[in-house]
Amino acid sequence: MALDPVQKVEITVHNSVTDKVIEELQELSLVQIDPHSIKDWESEKEAIQSTEKALIELNKEVIDTERALRFIEKYEPKVPFLKKFSIEPEQVSKDGLKRIIDEKNATQIREEALAIEKEINDIESTIKDHNQKIDELLPLSNFNAPLSFLSDEGKTEAVISKLNFEDFETIVNSAISDLVHVEKISGEETIFFYIIFHKSVKEEIERLEKDFHFEPLSLQDISRTPSEIINGYKEKIREMESVRDRLSLKASEVAKEAAILRFYYDYLQTEVEKESVKERFFYTEKVLVINGWMRERDYKVLKEVVGNHQEASVEIIEKEEEEIPPVVFKNNKIVSPFEMIVTLYSPPNPKEIDPTPILMPFYALFFGICLTEAGYGLVIALTCFLGLKILKPRNSMKKFLNLFLILGVSTFVIGALIGTVFGINFDMLPENLSWLREARYKIMIFDSSKDILTFFAMSLALGVIHLITGYIIKMYMLIKSGDWVEAVCDHLPWVFLLLSPVPKVLIKVLPAQESLLNFLFYVLLALWAGILLLFSERNSWNPVKRLGKGLFTLYGVSGVLGDVLSYSRLLALGLATGVVAGVMNTLAGMIRQIPVIGIVGMVAVLLGGHLFNLFISGLSAFVHSIRLQFMEFFTKFYTGEGELLETFSEKRKYTYVPVKK
Repeated sequence: MALDPVQKVEITVHNSVTDKVIEELQELSLVQIDPHSIKDWESEKEAIQSTEKALIELNKEVIDTERALRFIEKYEPKVPFLKKFSIEPEQVSKDGLKRIIDEKNATQIREEALAIEKEINDIESTIKDHNQKIDELLPLSNFNAPLSFLSDEGKTEAVISKLNFEDFETIVNSAISDLVHVEKISGEETIFFYIIFHKSVKEEIERLEKDFHFEPLSLQDISRTPSEIINGYKEKIREMESVRDRLSLKASEVAKEAAILRFYYDYLQTEVEKESVKERFFYTEKVLVINGWMRERDYKVLKEVVGNHQEASVEIIEKEEEEIPPVVFKNNKIVSPFEMIVTLYSPPNPKEIDPTPILMPFYALFFGICLTEAGYGLVIALTCFLGLKILKPRNSMKKFLNLFLILGVSTFVIGALIGTVFGINFDMLPENLSWLREARYKIMIFDSSKDILTFFAMSLALGVIHLITGYIIKMYMLIKSGDWVEAVCDHLPWVFLLLSPVPKVLIKVLPAQESLLNFLFYVLLALWAGILLLFSERNSWNPVKRLGKGLFTLYGVSGVLGDVLSYSRLLALGLATGVVAGVMNTLAGMIRQIPVIGIVGMVAVLLGGHLFNLFISGLSAFVHSIRLQFMEFFTKFYTGEGELLETFSEKRKYTYVPVKK
């Protein structure tokens, strides 16, 4: 339950070995580097400015490389869906990345990719512009006069415009001058038309434009017809598409070097990380100072690495009074996946215990009870097991799959003991499968779908145990810190209250001891009420005030009983999963009776129905099990609000740092 101890260190480095030491710290990934704590001196501005300038250049390189990658990835050969899962990222050291990108000239590959992208984008922009112009001219394709016809030379002028059908008909049928001619070009609802008029009646045309709200279309004065112009644009588009196809082939060739660009991207990211961390250092003219946190057990390794440089030194320093150290979980392989659950709430603060080892068995148990389905548990466990073996994930994904592997096994075991297997009604099995029914009944403790009261009692009993555990942890933390009075007076009474039903339950098992057990029941209630009444207000000798505060504290019994009843959700969710699974089986059986398509329909309903039930019930089990931990359990002893140790390391996307053995 203890967290891994951390300590603060200070590293002093001469400028001559700065980059070498920083790279070694990054490769070690042991130290969380914090902003320096030197307040009485001002850091060297020139060094800070140099770092800022380097970061600007590196970030530009990263953006360009990322853009080049996004472009050429479109031209990479398509990898089959299933094959993607078997591809493992390469493990390459930083020196290996540097060597590869230098040998393959990654910068040249990137610039070539960006140049092709620019050419293709320019072509596509021009094609889009030409298509837009074609769309504008297409309604006028029946206009057989050259567009220079619209010029205002001579005694006549012409206007091309568009209107809705009703307004166009109104213009045509209106009493306009004989010196005006209106004619439709194309269209049904929206009519494209032209007007030829003598310049002497131009005012009448301007009045029509104002009354019917139409404006002359903006068309170039070209001595060709719209159809000729459209054909010209189409010819240009065909030529540009041919050029684009040749560029696409060229891009496909460059895409063969995409792996080099990925290496280059990861190398640049490590460099960005290295330069970014320099902003937290304290600089003098010749040395720099690094402050950070690390696990105590890793200090020997750090001292050895830094000690290899005569120009660098490391020492443990005292933290400042207001500083809160980061925390590091210290759990085994079975417990560590459940750190994800704790982190969803908040990492522990350095003054409290790590609740993960205690949460782990309760959470796995509650999740399994909420599903209560051996078949679904088996599916979850097998899926996660295959995912771990085939995908070989790392970091958070590996933890996630391990978490659900454990939850799947828990669900399988609990489902076998009290639940169902894919909603199968074993009582309805044919005689030749009676051995399955007999095997099930031998394994089962009780049938959750029939012995509902037993299931309900078990849920509440687990809730009582869970809550008592929370109170005991709180008392342990208080006693450890020296505050045993608060532990006994404020928290122990609630343990007595939660334990008080136990003697009543034991009467059924030990009827001969009924009088003793009844006495124990009243003793536990008396201890609960007596301690709270007498010691809830310990700081006052006023009997009225002490008694009043005690009576008010006793009212907290409603909250505790409400917490216990919250565990009835285990019963509700456990029953719901089995019922829905059974309904899916019944529905599939009914569809099976349909001629011809019955078998196909049955299989579809079984697969779709059970997968849907697994997803919905699994999500409910995950969420509600978390709720019982966060709302009922953690509130008894856990504060959180800590920050996890984040070591200075290589942040990569496409490759992995080789694991040192």
